[in-house]
Amino acid sequence: MRDDERRQGHDDERREGDAASSNATDLAEVEILRTELGAASERLSALEAEHQACLDKMLRARADLENTRRRHAQELERAREAGLDAAILPVLSVYDDLGRALQAAEGGDPSSIVPGVRSVRESLERSLEALGVTRVGDVGETFDPDRHEALAVVPAGDGRPPGAIAEVFEAGFVRGERLVRPARVIVAEQG
Repeated sequence: MRDDERRQGHDDERREGDAASSNATDLAEVEILRTELGAASERLSALEAEHQACLDKMLRARADLENTRRRHAQELERAREAGLDAAILPVLSVYDDLGRALQAAEGGDPSSIVPGVRSVRESLERSLEALGVTRVGDVGETFDPDRHEALAVVPAGDGRPPGAIAEVFEAGFVRGERLVRPARVIVAEQG
């Protein structure tokens, strides 16, 4: 029986050796997998952080773009407004000159100049209205320091109510609610 027992012992030792070798191999593989898993987790964390940083940069860039667009639109509107005002101001001088010519012609022989000058002035008024420009500061209108510039004060009476415009030296003009030029007027004195 000893031979059987010896063989049995060798088989048991071989099985234990195989099991130990298998356990060592399994442990080595587990350790390799843990190392690879740790490296993959670190890489994943790094990629997630990089993704978040890129997302933040993209959102900031989008906000900057929107702000730039808004600023650009505002600047364009201001430039457009300034351009219209610059185009209107020379025309207003012509308007004033035509008004003065009418006054002068009415004292002399108006038949030669008045109809033509009136026609030009009416045409100019229509053109200004087409641009959204309207006249302010008519005689009899209540003086408004936001729209009128008082050049002098005259006594009230003679059909001039106190605080009203008695005479217009230069008409004022507004475009929408915006004052382009104040009317230069003489105002009836308030008591």
